[in-house]
Amino acid sequence: AKVRSTRPPRPAVLHHRDGVTSVELADGESGIAPGQACVLYSDDGNEARVFGGGFIERSERGAEAEAMLSRLAARPAQIPAE
Repeated sequence: AKVRSTRPPRPAVLHHRDGVTSVELADGESGIAPGQACVLYSDDGNEARVFGGGFIERSERGAEAEAMLSRLAARPAQIPAE
């Protein structure tokens, strides 16, 4: 799957359940936003075939990102003294 035109395709898993399709990027991706395209390819080579794609409606943070945000939120703010 590819969500950035300047980056190579990344491993992903396609899920489809109860009429809802989702794509889970194996290594995650930062900065995904609604409206971006997600394109599915046969492989990551130059001769890869496009299997399909769509537009991102929403994204979820992975467990690693959630843990990092929790650690940052738990730190006291550091305000420089004047």
